Amino acid sequence: MLSDKTSFILTVIVAFGFAFMGILDLLDNFVVVTLLLLGFLLVVVNLFTHDKVQIDDYERPENNEEDFDIY
Repeated sequence: MLSDKTSFILTVIVAFGFAFMGILDLLDNFVVVTLLLLGFLLVVVNLFTHDKVQIDDYERPENNEEDFDIY
């Protein structure tokens, strides 16, 4: 859904949004709360829908017997 960088930027925006709007006492405004909540839910949904990289997806180096020979 979202890339890692985009998800991180959205998380920072939501966190600073909650802090900044709380300092300005604007969390009583329905529009502000709705936008922050939608951003938060988008980050949480992205956590569960993001494709996880498995170690098996990468090519593992194969060990040959030549690697262990004593010269």
